Amino acid sequence: MTDEAFVRDLVIKYINRSCTKEELSCFLDMVKQNPESFPELDASVREQWEKEPLETIDDDAYAIYRQEALRLIRKSRKGRKFSKRQVPFGRAAAVAASLAVLISGGYFIISDMIGNRVEKQLATYEHIVAAPGQIREITLPDGTEVTLNVASSLKYNARYGKESREVWLDGEAFFDVESNEECPFSIHSGMLDVNVTGTSFNVCAYPDDHYTSVLVKSGKVGVTYGDDDIRMSLHPDEEIEIDKVDSSVSRNTVKTKDTLAWMKGCLVFRQNTLPEAIRILHRYYPCEIELRDSTSNVRLSGTHDNKSIESVLSSICFSAGLQYTEKDGRYIIY
Repeated sequence: MTDEAFVRDLVIKYINRSCTKEELSCFLDMVKQNPESFPELDASVREQWEKEPLETIDDDAYAIYRQEALRLIRKSRKGRKFSKRQVPFGRAAAVAASLAVLISGGYFIISDMIGNRVEKQLATYEHIVAAPGQIREITLPDGTEVTLNVASSLKYNARYGKESREVWLDGEAFFDVESNEECPFSIHSGMLDVNVTGTSFNVCAYPDDHYTSVLVKSGKVGVTYGDDDIRMSLHPDEEIEIDKVDSSVSRNTVKTKDTLAWMKGCLVFRQNTLPEAIRILHRYYPCEIELRDSTSNVRLSGTHDNKSIESVLSSICFSAGLQYTEKDGRYIIY
């Protein structure tokens, strides 16, 4: 087998989790030596994806596939030591060179990956969306109950509850998980993974927010973020908040009832800056809001149960020492 064919076979085996211990060590060693390859790899995979039109797979499925692949890469790299004694230097160098050629050449073959990894697992999946201003209640096939917050979405594939219980979340949701120790429940959202057996908790992971948080109402959770394995035993009313910029983690005691007031349709601010508050408002109200004065350093906290956008804006402006005006359905804060 040529080095080029060996690399292609190795990458496909890795994605499908069928590598032997020696093959996995070889692959991870190559990845470590060529970290700059990932942007080219992703671009090549996307290019090949677009050349393989499958009616049952769309951009949402591709996004899930990519998220899953990156998650596997992060978890497999974590905590491992790379030893060149396991792969002869000459062979490792040749294989690494072939990997670079495969990636830069733009003909990285993913047909097997699509067939084995995507078509079987992601071709048929449920996609539940809560539109701006809408809160949805969902019961998953295993009896797990989910409350999906505004402007959020939840996906799970057709094998849910059979071999695994995995869901993909964009936004915020509260989960009351049906207990099953033999089949743990997992949530994937960007770089965040949450793993439990049976508990109730809240995950806030909007893609455009600077922070991701996990709040436990009952039970325990294991949280992984990026390359950092964060596992904490959280008691009721405890929350971890992760800064997406530097991956720093803070652990806080909160009032669960207040934090989860959104489940009753309330608008909740928690020490939010004005730009953050405007971003939250866009999730609740289908109108254009422009902030023309960003000099205020005020941070907003509180719960609004009034459905009127004018009432909320009046409260925000009072706290920030600003005013707002409305013209043709467009609100300007100044």
